[in-house]
Amino acid sequence: MMDVKEACAGKKRVLFVISTLNTGGAQRAFANLSMGFPENYECDFLLNDTENITYPYRGNLISLGLRPKKDKTKLWYQLRVLWKRCHMLRHLKKEGGYDACISGLTSANAANVLTRDKNCKAVISIRTFTSKDNVRGIKGLINGWAVRHLYNKADLITTVSESAKADLIANYGIDRKKVCTIYNGYGVQQIKRLAGDELTEREKDWFVKNRRVIVTMGRLAHEKGQWHLIKAMKAVRERIPGICLLLLGEGELESRLKSLSKRCGLQNTVLFGGFSHNPYPILSKCDLFVLPSLYEGFPNALAEAMCCGLPVVAADFDSGAREILAPGTNISDKTENRFEAAEYGVLCPMMDGIYHEADEEPAECEKYLAEAILYLLCNPEIYKKYRAQSLRRAEHFKMETIIQEWMNVIAGAEKNENQRYRSDL
Repeated sequence: MMDVKEACAGKKRVLFVISTLNTGGAQRAFANLSMGFPENYECDFLLNDTENITYPYRGNLISLGLRPKKDKTKLWYQLRVLWKRCHMLRHLKKEGGYDACISGLTSANAANVLTRDKNCKAVISIRTFTSKDNVRGIKGLINGWAVRHLYNKADLITTVSESAKADLIANYGIDRKKVCTIYNGYGVQQIKRLAGDELTEREKDWFVKNRRVIVTMGRLAHEKGQWHLIKAMKAVRERIPGICLLLLGEGELESRLKSLSKRCGLQNTVLFGGFSHNPYPILSKCDLFVLPSLYEGFPNALAEAMCCGLPVVAADFDSGAREILAPGTNISDKTENRFEAAEYGVLCPMMDGIYHEADEEPAECEKYLAEAILYLLCNPEIYKKYRAQSLRRAEHFKMETIIQEWMNVIAGAEKNENQRYRSDL
């Protein structure tokens, strides 16, 4: 296995292919990887455009010259992106001297495979639980075809969770010898430093009078299931008057979630914090992190909250939460009754994904979610234990550890069967 000292003996060149560096979990994960590689790893990014760069990164940016579009789901736009990517990648792989091309999201992955070059490993990265990916219509059909018929032609496929890996093998015919799991990595010490930044005046108002604050973070979209948490807050507030729920993020469901909060009588309980470039000072001031998602690939927000020392409650969705909070259990296990006090956090049954109106009786999953929250907040010793366990678990996802695994992939190092992945390049 190649270690950091061996890696530093010679230069390596890595090309990342992703749409942007200004939004999205996959985009941020690639930016973080570039920052984590040793200095002798030269990183380039092939992006649709180089406007509005948000995430810190290291390396050179190469643009396809495609102007940003509000609606990027149109088929003609997707085909244009694919054609331009393939055209550019053939040139870059031939002339750029890259050791590996690492791509993320279906269109970039397809282009990476279609332009395979014997001197540049084509490594595709699966960032979601593919069979739950919320893509419909012609684009969904094309994406499914690409996964089934192109992905096995890659040199290696990486997934962000063992659940996502199992899904590819079982439902898409992916060769298990070609797929490995590499979790997302986090700069744990950097997050702790950033958590010490000063809050803005608006943010300070969220924590007035030492009231208890539950937080969730992520795009305000259907797959994140925030309405389930809002409905659960009615029962939580009955036991803990004055508590509030802070939603960090923006998205298409914002107006609907605000309307639901008002109809539930929670307009002064549910706070909409919007998007934050540095959410860590906010997270570190909160009392509990809750993730009611319907599905994820690997929940970055959950891991980042744990880096800040927050106790966590998560729905036991299909990919990621169980691996983070209950790593000693089988990935196919599911929490079914009330909640599960796991090793590193509390799991509750999956959300049903049905939008429940304000005047409806809370769904069973929402009742269990409220119970899980109250179990932590009303039991000081248990709460203290899980705060310590969050910090302990975060250490397993340190960027240094994850970068080591990526360096092994790029170098084509062999791994034994007892380790999390095996590279057969």
